[in-house]
Amino acid sequence: MFKEFSYVFIIIIVHEIGHLIAAKICSWNFDKIEVYPFGGCVKLDDKINRSMKEELFILIAGPVMQILFFYVCYLFLNEGFISYRNFLIFKNYHYTLLIFNLLPIYPLDGGRILNIIINFFMPFKKSNKITICLSFLLIFSLLFFYKSLNFTLMGILLITELIVYFKRQDFLYNKMLLERFINPFKFKKMKIIKNKDNMYKDKRHIILYKDKYITEKEYLKERFKVR
Repeated sequence: MFKEFSYVFIIIIVHEIGHLIAAKICSWNFDKIEVYPFGGCVKLDDKINRSMKEELFILIAGPVMQILFFYVCYLFLNEGFISYRNFLIFKNYHYTLLIFNLLPIYPLDGGRILNIIINFFMPFKKSNKITICLSFLLIFSLLFFYKSLNFTLMGILLITELIVYFKRQDFLYNKMLLERFINPFKFKKMKIIKNKDNMYKDKRHIILYKDKYITEKEYLKERFKVR
């Protein structure tokens, strides 16, 4: 299975390089690349409050790079550099990994893309909860209809990642607020909210707090006890 493993590994690395190049274009901080049996993950050491359009661009860049690489291999096939048998094996893994990775399940690219899209319309906390619920629903549905050992193992791995992500929700929200308090982010859009836990990722806020409306900056000073 060395040849098959090599194809899978190459596809994953090319895919993650796509994310990495896009992250560098957007000047995001890169930490490391992790490789899993079903794909990989570029760890970005950056702020939650960075541009969602940039984050979406970085997420889409991985699948786009993988598709471009597939067509380069197709050209190599036509030029005789790759045998048709090897190309068919490569093609099978390419489509399997691409489709699987684009499933709307967190932490796959499809789940992260879904989360960003929801974040454009809903508060940060609610967006994450919806993403988690949809991810769990889809995983259990797939496990019910596709009963195979490989998919079951992947499903267990994804469920484990989802549980960890679910437990980190309060931490992530507090991290987002602390970033806003420490750094002078300049959001173009403003939203008036009546619940302090309904902040949006891409907006500044006027918040109903203790029976009066205050600015987001005033609320953060109060929250982090700065006088």
